[in-house]
Amino acid sequence: MSMFDKAKDKLGEHSDKVEDGAKKGVDKVSETARHKTGGRHDDKIDKVADKAKEAADKIDDQQ
Repeated sequence: MSMFDKAKDKLGEHSDKVEDGAKKGVDKVSETARHKTGGRHDDKIDKVADKAKEAADKIDDQQ
């Protein structure tokens, strides 16, 4: 079994924690981006954050 397969198995066992962590990371990054842009691009930042969270959900569903 390769290291990739082992990592994939571990992620599958703890996918709920990984997904929650990914979403928290997206929230933190989007908050930082909002702050850095002074609110000028909030709509775009929110749209990208939503897409990133959807991608995390899709990855979790594949496990």
